[in-house]
Amino acid sequence: MIPTARALLVLLGLALAAPAGAVEPPGPTLRSYLGDPAFPDDAWTTSTPEAEGLDGAKLEAAVAAAQERGHALHAFLVVRHGKLVLEWYGTLHGRQLTPADPHPLYSVTKTFTSMLVGLAIAEGKIASVQARVAPFLAGPELRQATAGKEDLVLEDLLTMQSGIAYAEGHDEALFQAPSVAAAYWTRPMVWEAGVRFNYSSGDSQLLAEVLRRATGRTPLEYAQARIFGPLGIGAVSWEADRSGTHLGGRGLALRPRDLARFGWMLLSGGRWKGAQVVPADWIAAAARPSAKTPIPMGHYGYQCWVPRFGGFALRGYQGQELYVLPEHDLLVVFNAALPGKDADLALDALVTGFVLPAVRG
Repeated sequence: MIPTARALLVLLGLALAAPAGAVEPPGPTLRSYLGDPAFPDDAWTTSTPEAEGLDGAKLEAAVAAAQERGHALHAFLVVRHGKLVLEWYGTLHGRQLTPADPHPLYSVTKTFTSMLVGLAIAEGKIASVQARVAPFLAGPELRQATAGKEDLVLEDLLTMQSGIAYAEGHDEALFQAPSVAAAYWTRPMVWEAGVRFNYSSGDSQLLAEVLRRATGRTPLEYAQARIFGPLGIGAVSWEADRSGTHLGGRGLALRPRDLARFGWMLLSGGRWKGAQVVPADWIAAAARPSAKTPIPMGHYGYQCWVPRFGGFALRGYQGQELYVLPEHDLLVVFNAALPGKDADLALDALVTGFVLPAVRG
């Protein structure tokens, strides 16, 4: 019996929300579903790597290398020139995953939140990235907490440079608060806003709260109308705090092909099937390195990463990765259960060592 999407999400959540180091053992094989008639999809036309200017042997070598290196891959997709040319799925607790299975995205969620902020700005619901945050969080319970944060602007949150005290991975108690944004807003400033990068899901939650107050809709409601609906994405799950605001920095789950829809829209300057979904200038701004970082994953844009090897990347815990490479008209999707500290660099190595060298023209 095949589990329902909700049941699979529970299973995936138990497997992937574990502490760092507690990961799914690598499956014995990966299985290709490219062109499988049991999983039709009106968004994607399949093709061969060679027909789209790729060396298929190098892509197959990437799959083999992932298995040889013990990478617990759950999905590995490659899209070139708008066509799906590689689609492999792994296993979870011995069960073969398929294109129908949604997967938790962890911090990949952040880039969805960024795109919603760009849409709200384009619609005039938010003035600009220089809009101050404090007026959106007005209220007697938060007024005192605003002291010292009066000059904090949305761009500081988008680039993870708020200056608010937060240690990613160590401040999980924050997410038990009825309103995560309100709890985060009460934290002290430890340095001036806009001057220092500090990766913070708290910053992402403030963006989600601003979105809700500016648009009058929850992030999920707004996303359904502005992104998921236009892209034809129907199977969506997104966690919310007890106040009803969805988590700006994590909690979204999508099927891998649907994540690829979102990625191809980004690569195409915000267009999908002839319609402009997200403003092209916002995507370009988001993909610029606005905050320098000392870490090997690259620099930071508006809630997304800018790798040193080009393009931009959406990254999530344990190897949820979407590489958007416009210069090669190329998209790469991974879902995985790798050790948290190694996941990004391990998958970067598959892209730089195999996928990019496969590009012939």
